[in-house]
Amino acid sequence: MRRTRTFGAALAAGGLTAALTVGAAEAEDEGAVEYRQHAMVAVRGHMGAIGDIARGKVPHTDHLPLHAGALADLAELMPTLFAAGTAGGDTLPAVWENAEDFQAKVDAFKEATRNLLAVVQSGGEVRPAVGAVGQACKGCHDDYRAQ
Repeated sequence: MRRTRTFGAALAAGGLTAALTVGAAEAEDEGAVEYRQHAMVAVRGHMGAIGDIARGKVPHTDHLPLHAGALADLAELMPTLFAAGTAGGDTLPAVWENAEDFQAKVDAFKEATRNLLAVVQSGGEVRPAVGAVGQACKGCHDDYRAQ
């Protein structure tokens, strides 16, 4: 009788461990999705600030390097924001189903943000570079973001 209770307790403990592991993985996925959403909100915020400066809505041209640098930094994070198993939010499963194309679009975003930063640092015309970043964002959102 004692062996049966011990075996039953071991099974129950194993089941609880498995349930906790699955629960922890789901919580981690939810955390990853939420983190990705925060990063995307940051991208939108920096793009909006740059747009306001470029259109002359605000006089803070000295803030352009900060915003452009932040965008370039956020672009470097993009691959880590879409790790396998982090589906959810506005992100479509096509991100992982078409990984090569998705990576190409992330690379285009990286290149566009680096170019924007270089234009800002050189004192060049910002608006075309901002437009290129916007197009890189759109290229990804068209295929990989739920509308």
